[in-house]
Amino acid sequence: MKISRSRLFLAVACLSLAAVPVLSQVTPPDLSVCDGVTCDNLPSSVCSAAGFKITLTGFTEPSTNNNGSATYTYQICSPAAGVCNGAVRNGESCLDNSFCQKKGQAEDLTATCSRECATDSFRGLSHFDVAFPELGASCLSATTLVTGSCTNGNFVLGDGSCFGATSPVAKCDNTNLATGSCFTMTVTFAGELTGLGSGPMAVVDKEATTCTASCMAGPSCNRCNPPPPGQECLTRTIGFWGNHPWITNNYVPVTVCGKSLGCSGGISTTSSPACLAGTCDSVIEGLCSVPGSELKSNTAYVSMVRQMTAAQLNLNATASHFIGATCSAFTYGGKNIQQWIADCESLCGADEATISASGCIEALDAFNNSEDTGFDVTPSPFDRPPVDDFGKISGADSKQCGKAQGNGKDPKLVIGMKVGSNDCR
Repeated sequence: MKISRSRLFLAVACLSLAAVPVLSQVTPPDLSVCDGVTCDNLPSSVCSAAGFKITLTGFTEPSTNNNGSATYTYQICSPAAGVCNGAVRNGESCLDNSFCQKKGQAEDLTATCSRECATDSFRGLSHFDVAFPELGASCLSATTLVTGSCTNGNFVLGDGSCFGATSPVAKCDNTNLATGSCFTMTVTFAGELTGLGSGPMAVVDKEATTCTASCMAGPSCNRCNPPPPGQECLTRTIGFWGNHPWITNNYVPVTVCGKSLGCSGGISTTSSPACLAGTCDSVIEGLCSVPGSELKSNTAYVSMVRQMTAAQLNLNATASHFIGATCSAFTYGGKNIQQWIADCESLCGADEATISASGCIEALDAFNNSEDTGFDVTPSPFDRPPVDDFGKISGADSKQCGKAQGNGKDPKLVIGMKVGSNDCR
């Protein structure tokens, strides 16, 4: 399938290089580089002509509410130094090919640097731009709110580096990218409910007075290779949901055995709101109760509740990131996940032998441990280390999950059951 430029919302990333004079006559980029590119060979990562590696690492589709937005995350890396392969500087550390080709009076013009994305001449990065030359003539309007952030430098709107001064541009300014390091730029388009998708864009590098373009995946009004409706599926395990409350609180409430479970605590050290154990409406109690110690008479029931809680969180997370997605590609024993959840819900009052023989626990466990399917780029916050609600890399936070296990003075609570004096029916 040939991709026509006329159907694209063309986004352009522009790299300006430090120590390069900005002159009045600049050769503009050739924005036809995506002509003839097919969905089958469209890359999500490129080595730019200036020696940087640029990758679309995250794409969050707009939600279905009126405030839906589409978010793109780009990673820009300055690859680590390589070594020279050639006669005059063999084995020496290098950043570009030209360094390897001459030493004193000796020359070896065939020598190369093993550095990833190595170019003949490498210069440092001063700023990274994402420009929108067709804004107003595409599915976006001139009033579309564009916001973003940069982990290196400061996010601003507006720049005329490779285009006219009036071209709309989202920019990471004043970057200082050391060799071997990366930074990210996040760009969000507000109010886009159905249009933006992952399609071809042009990546533009500026060296001296020339802007050169290459083609990669990026914002588009028409998605490249949209998956069949409903087949996207994002799944995480019981342990993930129980020990990452700042992510879990984004996808509650869920209903399990007639109980609505959520996160209703205040602000903890990692999560806002907190997902607290110790109550019959706690999603953590649904995830983390221990079958053998909290309900010895029906351990299968507790196992089923745990798996159903995680399964409902997985469906909520999938639906929030992929419009209309229902994990329709998953089947187990000839039934889809919705059928299994309905069957398992009907067993909430059953005895251990009935639940154990039903296949519910095995089917739900298979779903919760299945691989992500139907999308190329993992959406945030599942695409990165566990950064909590306050921006800290916190690892797992198992405190409330531990309390839900009913050890010591912590109450033994089983969703939908009475355990001793504790009634969660």
